[in-house]
Amino acid sequence: MLGFRSVFTTHHNRNHLQPLVREQLDHWIANPKGWDPSALRENRWATIGDNVRALLLQHEGRDGSASTRVRIVETKPDGQWVTQLTVHSPHARERAAWAWVDIESPDPDPDGEGPRTRPRRAGTPRFLAPMLDIIDAWDGAARLTTRPIVIRGSEVDEVYGALVDTERRGVVFVAGNDDSLPSVPWTDRIANLTRFTIGMASCYVLDGEATQSLNDRLGHAHAVLPGRLRTYRSQVEADSVVDGLRHRVLSAERIADDNEQPRLARVLASNAQLQALEQPLPASVARVHRMLERIADDMLVHRLGEVDSKRPSLVPSQSRPAAVETRESDSRQGDVSAQQGMLLDYLKIKIGIDDLTVDKVDEIVRLVEVGRSSQEAQEDIASRLAQLQAELDETQKAYHDVKWQLDDEQIENRDAVDRLTRYAETERTLRHRLASMGQAEAAWTAQPSEADVSRPDSFGELLRWLPRLQRVVFTGDPDCAEELDSNDPLGAWASKAWDALLVLQDYAAAKADGRWDRDVHGFLENTPDGCHEWPTRRHARDESEEVRNNPAFWRKRVLPVPVSVAEAGRTFMGAHFKIAQFAMISPRMHYYDDTAPSGRIYVGYIGRHLPNGQTN
Repeated sequence: MLGFRSVFTTHHNRNHLQPLVREQLDHWIANPKGWDPSALRENRWATIGDNVRALLLQHEGRDGSASTRVRIVETKPDGQWVTQLTVHSPHARERAAWAWVDIESPDPDPDGEGPRTRPRRAGTPRFLAPMLDIIDAWDGAARLTTRPIVIRGSEVDEVYGALVDTERRGVVFVAGNDDSLPSVPWTDRIANLTRFTIGMASCYVLDGEATQSLNDRLGHAHAVLPGRLRTYRSQVEADSVVDGLRHRVLSAERIADDNEQPRLARVLASNAQLQALEQPLPASVARVHRMLERIADDMLVHRLGEVDSKRPSLVPSQSRPAAVETRESDSRQGDVSAQQGMLLDYLKIKIGIDDLTVDKVDEIVRLVEVGRSSQEAQEDIASRLAQLQAELDETQKAYHDVKWQLDDEQIENRDAVDRLTRYAETERTLRHRLASMGQAEAAWTAQPSEADVSRPDSFGELLRWLPRLQRVVFTGDPDCAEELDSNDPLGAWASKAWDALLVLQDYAAAKADGRWDRDVHGFLENTPDGCHEWPTRRHARDESEEVRNNPAFWRKRVLPVPVSVAEAGRTFMGAHFKIAQFAMISPRMHYYDDTAPSGRIYVGYIGRHLPNGQTN
């Protein structure tokens, strides 16, 4: 699966981009990898290390442009890792040169151990940072660097231009300030948070004047407040209030929490990674890619033809009558000579030839060389076919995922519209009744409190809000929950998860004060007045028989609880809320109802759908 992608352009280094990039790549191949960059041959597959094959493609266009691609396939116990670097320098001076790095990592193992199966994401390759240190690299109007770019008040045009640029592919991180935060420590903290996003994202740290100036231009919906870090996705629409929901804000409290730093760095990296992978390649890059792929495929087909044309046949030859000597007269070589004689006799038997001549031995050697070349050609073709099949599988999976999500969203939207219609009618009826009772002012001015309507916009925020719920305790792995943020750019899943937690809080409170004596599902079917609601179709009392009877699936749902609840510190949690339907992710919340003995609900898992027969 495609795990990493970086595409950047340069104008200043356009004539030197190819040698600069190749120098850094060769250095990485030799050290730390320990492979042999000198083994690369133009337009040929070559072995550059143990279980490592590499292809170097070079092409000069009729228009004077030049393209280079290096594709490295490393076979490891967990599968194949593919690193591909493409560099293109156009002939026209007004057009930018560009470089493109892809890394394909092995598919996740659905049967692997651990609390859940995570997709495997490749990190930033070690050769990329040195490239960006010496190359003036850009993603559209956004600069790509290895450290955050500090922006003073008069320089804010660059940041605004980067945000609204329609050619930008990756995310832009912007950190605000009001000059109350010391510049160097604040910049260092932001650098630490974004350290895994090199090559995929740009990062700007503003001073107080620049923060105010940028916010004046962007408006309230897109503003970045002092002490916060905002992630701006591509296609920013500064004049759209709704668009502001797409660009997530990291709170000052979480940034200041040292314990949160490692987790936040992973979340930001995942956000940048998914944004980079979701974007289509620029048209100019896609054209060069198709051209190089055709050259590579033609080369493989041509190699098979070469192998076939060079294939010799063992026919009797009288060109050299000299026989092969099978014995040595020197007695000290007697044992060696005897062994050689036995090997020659064995060889005659295996190939069915009575007399071995020099010509026939030469033909055998050529056959071995042809066989070796043929085997390498077959392996290279098999690797290419596997790559094409993987691309096809990913395309089909993406199509089915989007279709699945669309179907679910349509159902969700219809359900939401129906509920809003019912609530609106109920509100209108109640207001008219209050007005008829002389309470018109209360009927038309009453508004819910901010606490009643506010929702966390990420699972990171949700975890920080959980202590507000006295009767709900989270015992699970926070990483599983925060991993969902990468696929939830608007925070809709976190909002729904919070609603489910509020339902559990109300359920536990109702049982504690004697207003309810049944289970959670019954509570959802007949929710008492004043309590939060949740659709019953989005809740499961228990897991299916398939899960309960399969030890591999069952064990995944044995989740942490206090030893006061279960002596082993873990218990099976089959009951769960279905937060959303989204292909194989489809987030779930598993819980254990301990209200009878302790008055609490223990939530042991918030994360992607745990494995079952369908997910596997």
